[in-house]
Amino acid sequence: MTETVAKGRRTLIIGLGNLIVSDDGVGIHVTRKIREMSIPSIDVDELPASGLELLDAILDYRKVIVVDAIKTERGNPGDVYALREEDFEETVHGSSPHGINVATAFALGRKIVPERMPKEVVFIAIEAEDLVNVSEELTATISRSLPKIIEFVLRVANEPTRA
Repeated sequence: MTETVAKGRRTLIIGLGNLIVSDDGVGIHVTRKIREMSIPSIDVDELPASGLELLDAILDYRKVIVVDAIKTERGNPGDVYALREEDFEETVHGSSPHGINVATAFALGRKIVPERMPKEVVFIAIEAEDLVNVSEELTATISRSLPKIIEFVLRVANEPTRA
């Protein structure tokens, strides 16, 4: 069995973020904890940024779960949201490939290599408390929320693929 076939049957959980900007690193913290669990049907990866690197990482997977921090006007730190690709349709833009966002990377992949794109993509967004201060530590609120966030991510990973 080739690696592409093997990956095509698997789920990838990928954490995005910056580990030196407090809660911005929550996606990476989550994926590192999940990696320690050594779940056979799940691959785990992390990226400090989104863009074309993200596109390369998600090719040939059946299901991809992207975990990242978010800051909204009405959310409370530690809130967890599950979003789908269609929730980002208005954020897709034709910028330089050096600075494309997550939604644009996925849209580009669906255009140029549709047969290699995941059947399902879920974005798990964690409401951050601090996305400004330089710190290698998560805020106390987000640290306390990690078990709940990990449980949520694994529940989504174990749901049957939609497409």
